[in-house]
Amino acid sequence: MAKKKKALELTFQQHIADYLIREHKYGVLEQSDITDNEHFIAEDQLWAFLKASQADQLKKLVDDYGTDAREEVFKALRKELEYTPLWMLFRQGLKVRGLEFRLFYPKPRSAASAAAAKYAENRITFRPHFYFSDANHEIDFVFYLNGLPIVALELKHEANQNVEHAVAQFVARDHTHKIFQHPFLYLAVDTSEVKAATDPHREENFRWHNMGLTNTATNAAEYPVEFLYREVLSQGQLLEALSFFLVRVPEREAEDDKPARPASTIFPRYHQSRLVRRVAEDITAHFATAGDIGKKYLADHSAGSGKTLSICWLADRLHSLFRPDTNEKLVDITFILTDRKSLDTNIREDIDKFTHLKDVVGIAKKADDLPRFLKERKSIIVTTQQKFAWVLEEIQKNPELKKLRVAFLIDEAHRSQEGQMGAAIRLPFRKEGEPDEEAPDEDLEEQIAKVIREHDLNQLFVAFTATPAPATVSMFGKPFDSYTEAEAIAEGYIVDVAASIISYKTLYNLHCPIVPQPDEEKLYPKGVVSKALQNVAFQDDGLIQYKAEVMLRIFEKDVKPLIGGRAKAMIVTSSRVAGLRYFNIIKEKLKERGADYKVLYAFSDFVHPETNEAISEYAVNELQPAELIENRFEGDDYRIMVVANKFQTGFDQPLLAGMFLDKPVLDRNAVQTVSRLNRCYHGKKDVVVVDFTNNAKQILKAFAKYRKGTPFEPEEPDQETSPKLHTEILATGVFTQKDAADVLALLRSGTDAQVQFQVNALRMRFQAKLTGWEDRKAFVYLLARFVKSFHFLACFFTYSPQIQEFVTFAEWVGPQLIKVGTVSDLMKQIRATVVTKVAVQYQGVTTSGGPVKLQPGKGKGGAGPVPVKSSVQDMIAQILAKHQITDEEALYIKQVTEEKIADPAIRTTVQAHRDDRMYLEGPYRGQVNGDIQETYDARARYDELADPKYTDTGGIFDIMAVTVIQTHLSLAA
Repeated sequence: MAKKKKALELTFQQHIADYLIREHKYGVLEQSDITDNEHFIAEDQLWAFLKASQADQLKKLVDDYGTDAREEVFKALRKELEYTPLWMLFRQGLKVRGLEFRLFYPKPRSAASAAAAKYAENRITFRPHFYFSDANHEIDFVFYLNGLPIVALELKHEANQNVEHAVAQFVARDHTHKIFQHPFLYLAVDTSEVKAATDPHREENFRWHNMGLTNTATNAAEYPVEFLYREVLSQGQLLEALSFFLVRVPEREAEDDKPARPASTIFPRYHQSRLVRRVAEDITAHFATAGDIGKKYLADHSAGSGKTLSICWLADRLHSLFRPDTNEKLVDITFILTDRKSLDTNIREDIDKFTHLKDVVGIAKKADDLPRFLKERKSIIVTTQQKFAWVLEEIQKNPELKKLRVAFLIDEAHRSQEGQMGAAIRLPFRKEGEPDEEAPDEDLEEQIAKVIREHDLNQLFVAFTATPAPATVSMFGKPFDSYTEAEAIAEGYIVDVAASIISYKTLYNLHCPIVPQPDEEKLYPKGVVSKALQNVAFQDDGLIQYKAEVMLRIFEKDVKPLIGGRAKAMIVTSSRVAGLRYFNIIKEKLKERGADYKVLYAFSDFVHPETNEAISEYAVNELQPAELIENRFEGDDYRIMVVANKFQTGFDQPLLAGMFLDKPVLDRNAVQTVSRLNRCYHGKKDVVVVDFTNNAKQILKAFAKYRKGTPFEPEEPDQETSPKLHTEILATGVFTQKDAADVLALLRSGTDAQVQFQVNALRMRFQAKLTGWEDRKAFVYLLARFVKSFHFLACFFTYSPQIQEFVTFAEWVGPQLIKVGTVSDLMKQIRATVVTKVAVQYQGVTTSGGPVKLQPGKGKGGAGPVPVKSSVQDMIAQILAKHQITDEEALYIKQVTEEKIADPAIRTTVQAHRDDRMYLEGPYRGQVNGDIQETYDARARYDELADPKYTDTGGIFDIMAVTVIQTHLSLAA
């Protein structure tokens, strides 16, 4: 049986050898060709390459040294290999007695280039059954370039052994043999999976190098790892890796709390090189046919994808691209845009490793750096996203800059879609020559937009994001390349932070001693009251004391011992006031305990609402001048960080292994927040997530939604959306187009008093026309939808002056229409509300599992009676008692469900997947559920969003989602 299994491994090896010879035209080395048994050099191969490609240089050497010339070459090579990795000698060349020799030639820019003939002289060969030491020590394949070893490969057949056995074989070798030092790549392979390392000395150095979660052959006659011998081991890709992708990380001495680090070599993971190649090939082909680089690409790459290095590699590649068969550069300037200081640091550190770029990269650290780099025409400029609008403006107003072709590599694109950056990106991609609606006179804003449109073909955008929002997908289109969270977890690059969540429910009783008379009672939006009261409870000293003690006990028992006793934790709080109380209380508790660790509080500075005291992060944490709190947190003596709206995204601290959520997080925000724990660290296997908001199931649902890439399909923006909403608003008869014109005239030339006099008159008309509270809220929500849709769609289409005018009117007047009670009246009662009883109740551990199949549920239909209004006293009563669904809730369920049933995007998706019930009942049901929750959030329905009967699996939101999907399925039948 053992012989049979060994025979299968030999069959696998022979299959690959035959493929390499047949498809890639590889030559095969004999063992006897490898004449240097110390460095394993095929000396005749290298000498033949030098004679064929550099005859003139070689003649000079021969003239001086005669028959010793050959020995001088190999003597110089052996001496240099004592200090320099072989792959670096390939790049920089070899000096022999003052003469420079190239050990290989990279691919030329065109077939017509003088270097093309030199490139053709490269000799890539392989030796199967490579023997070293003696006949009992064998490597399955060693690949050679011009007689020098560059790749070693061990094969296993899964009928016998697997990839891990191949790794173990590499690690167990006698590494004093130079064959385990000279190649730049070591591949451990079985019939379905691949691992790669640049240094085979340790098992940890071998990382997955697969094309996805599952390797699949394109040809049924091939093994699942066909991509390896078809792509990775092709002559072109090996030469490309050698000339472009390899990066040297220099040695680092121990400094402060940073340990010493030996020098090492980085080889890209499969998805990294795939992205760079695909973008380069696509934009080059586009430029060859269209003559411009006006394209957009979305890279949906998970945390743990090595995104910073991917950005650096792509910047390097764009810098080196040329128009086919010419010396004309394809991209004149590449901007790397980041919105985080920490990533900015990472990019600086990583791009410094690309030593060949040191003269062409400009990192804008100071205000005057960016203008200077533009003036100097630096090829690669690193700056923050906040400078993006300024850069575009500079390009537009400078005639010389306008001629340039510019690329923008944008990190975490979803964070900037709603503001100026989103508009700046979208505007250039309006369709050229698109007819304007009836607009005889262009305003200044439209003239600027037109200028950008006219020059959009000089701009290329590549956006990187781990959790793309629908707006991002609409702007950039379907992801051009994807590396999912599921892949990153499977390959061990990030920790699975959503395997399970410990859940606690926060319980509290509230009492308000101020009881207004019935005829004096002021009424407020129910969601606003609910949210305000929740803040009262979550900022209560007694409740924070209680929860802080629970958190500390869990931290000390379950978190602190992790990662060899070095683990840290983050407490995510509901507000800066609550965060300050947590910080002070935990600080005091640690002092009482005599703890050997400390706590920090990360927040943006604020004025305390009760004391009017200015509270600063610098003072609270006693930071040193110019010291960053994230740097302080790196120290082993700081183990807990309390945060309030800070570090929930873009914060990389590998020792974070615990998170306490005292603030509800939903959808993408949930994924981004909890993912702060996912960074790998030696010895880090488990993380602890504790939720105090009864939101565990929703968090796990959000992870399931994004785990395998973006759940959104790109949608073509509908030009008619804004005009339809405009018509709908006018049809209500509340306001007219003349009202808009009058207000705009006053805004341009009137006083503020005149404007507000007009607004007050409009508000009175609004109140007279719409007497019901829900009708008023619905109208204001309609105005807000109109404004938001216009600002997004105006980046793709041009609208009439009447619509633009009404948008400005709606933006100004809309927020001022509802004035029920004053903030001071509400806050007077809210501040008088006290927490009388608190507790946290253990709810168990919620684990991630497969999708739950649901039967469509039925909500209460009908128009419902007059909507219920809520005072502070009413809300306290509702929090104290559990209610069945009210008529008001039933009305909302009906309205939102009907809204989603009318959504053409949902209808299109359901109809496209009508035969894939597993997708519709699983991931897509979760997406519709999320859409429903976003609608509730937009309408300030905070109660429902915090209510388990709505949010639990199989709850009201799930039933609504299933009903929407089932309705569309029945329509498609």
